[in-house]
Amino acid sequence: MVKLLSLLIVCVFLEGATLETGKCDEISNTCAVITCGSRSSNAMPGRDGRDGKEGPKGEKGDRGVQGTRGIQGPPGKLGPPGDKGEQGNIGQKGEQGRSATSEVEVVKDQLKNLENEVNKLQNTFHKYNKILLFHGGKQTGEKVFVTNGLEETFESAQKTCKEAGGNLPTPKNAAENTAVQEILHTKGDTTKAYLGITDKHVEGIFKYIAGDKISFTNWNLGEPNNNKEEDCVEIQDNGKWNDIPCSLLRLVICEFQ
Repeated sequence: MVKLLSLLIVCVFLEGATLETGKCDEISNTCAVITCGSRSSNAMPGRDGRDGKEGPKGEKGDRGVQGTRGIQGPPGKLGPPGDKGEQGNIGQKGEQGRSATSEVEVVKDQLKNLENEVNKLQNTFHKYNKILLFHGGKQTGEKVFVTNGLEETFESAQKTCKEAGGNLPTPKNAAENTAVQEILHTKGDTTKAYLGITDKHVEGIFKYIAGDKISFTNWNLGEPNNNKEEDCVEIQDNGKWNDIPCSLLRLVICEFQ
């Protein structure tokens, strides 16, 4: 028994030894558990030997069948920030809103333009006044009196003046009455002209054609006498007024202002 144990110990620690009938064989630098000497059914089993050397690598096998997709896993960690993108083009600058000051400037410009237009009209008016005066017209204050040299009835004379942009004369003071009288003198001593005065609205009450009450008169003595439906008024070469029928022919004198 002692001899058997000794042989087992020797086989474990010694490499390169072989046993034949009482010796141990070497297998991969280890000793196999072998019965040394006579075999006995009562002998103890030997220890497991060491793992052998790794064999050569085998060929790569075929790819297996893809398995079913698993459930989605939890979201991963936030990744690093990406690169900064390129800056977009700067848009065009919008028009600046009008301030209160600019609005005032606009109104001032408009008023200035309007003033220029008024000045042009005034210059034109003065120009035509000069033309009228050159052709025998008379001016007093803001009024200009002129004649076309024709004789017409009251209604016709009134229409002629309106179409020209004026009215029949309506002297409202002595100066205006004298201006009309001077035009009569250029046409002869017995020439007479209609005034823009009538009592057609209310019999016996003479008013301007527009309906206003007259503010100045220069009646002849005993006039107006309203004989034979004398609803219109004439001015004579002496500057005096007389009521006459509206159907008579009289010199057309128009008033402009």
